[in-house]
Amino acid sequence: PPDRGTPEMTEEIAPFPDDNRAETAEPPEDFAYSLTFGVGGESRYDSATGQLVKHAADAGGSGAFYPLTEEQRRAVYAAIAQLHIDSYPDRYDPQNGTLGSDPSMTLILSVTADGAVKTVRAEHIALTFTADNEKGQAFLDVGRSIRDMLTETDAWKALPDKEPVD
Repeated sequence: PPDRGTPEMTEEIAPFPDDNRAETAEPPEDFAYSLTFGVGGESRYDSATGQLVKHAADAGGSGAFYPLTEEQRRAVYAAIAQLHIDSYPDRYDPQNGTLGSDPSMTLILSVTADGAVKTVRAEHIALTFTADNEKGQAFLDVGRSIRDMLTETDAWKALPDKEPVD
């Protein structure tokens, strides 16, 4: 079985999530996800807790409670299901090292469904949502769509911007 990076993921699991459920966008009861995003991964959202953080506390940021609507939950599930996230390595560069930037960005997507947990860490990648391959582009597109959904909410807009460092 593929190495999932955590002890509880050492057994073989069914394709994650199954194709039929992806088409109907019917998430399992335990479906949850978290997304860490932005320059240095300073912002994040965890659907299990509803915690939305604009710039991590150590970067002078703040957070809010933001529960997903059922429609949002289904839409995110459908987008993640199309990725076949179990086919991605635990550490992933969607740009295959072909692009670089300073500053760089981070996208960490962690998904729980049907008792399985899978995390894909794309850290220190170019600050762009462009990849030179279809699989990388799909990962970036899903990350961007979830990020955009979150950053367009009133909860996000109400959070203060990070204070500039003198």
